[in-house]
Amino acid sequence: MRRRDLCGVLLLLVYLLGVGMVTGPSLYQLLIGRLPAPRLELIPFNDIVCVLTDTTSPGLGSFTNIVGNLVLLAPLGFLLPLFWKYFNGANHTIVFAAGLSLSIELIQLAAGGVTSVDDLLLNTAGAAIGFLLAKLMLRVCPRLVPRRTSGMEWIYPFACWFTVIAFYTGADFILLA
Repeated sequence: MRRRDLCGVLLLLVYLLGVGMVTGPSLYQLLIGRLPAPRLELIPFNDIVCVLTDTTSPGLGSFTNIVGNLVLLAPLGFLLPLFWKYFNGANHTIVFAAGLSLSIELIQLAAGGVTSVDDLLLNTAGAAIGFLLAKLMLRVCPRLVPRRTSGMEWIYPFACWFTVIAFYTGADFILLA
């Protein structure tokens, strides 16, 4: 593993640990065993419209929901093309981000949370924005462009995400035992 790969893996791992902490069930809910009933929202843009038109939502509630979902995976879209040439194209980066977002939503559904297609769309759009920012930065600073590819670079982000899932699953079992 090259030094650049190692730096990318470590940075991505720290970032994804934060994503796992933010998107997983809360420690409090796990400790008291009070997870909400799972809810599945499959109508595109329905959640976004409801959040924006909800008058009972506290001041920043709708802003936090929509912008938070956009911002959640923007660093992923930024980091992937910065470290690995495999993610130089938008298709690889956005498909990876959409898959990661889908896995988050499915984990939330299994853990008794809300799974929304709107979250998936906003997370993926955020990753696309991050990708565009990375491409802009790489155009301004061409020395940062990853030079070579091993053909197996896609494995690093997958390994990081599976490590995060395993870590939080293990932590949940330890806390619930």
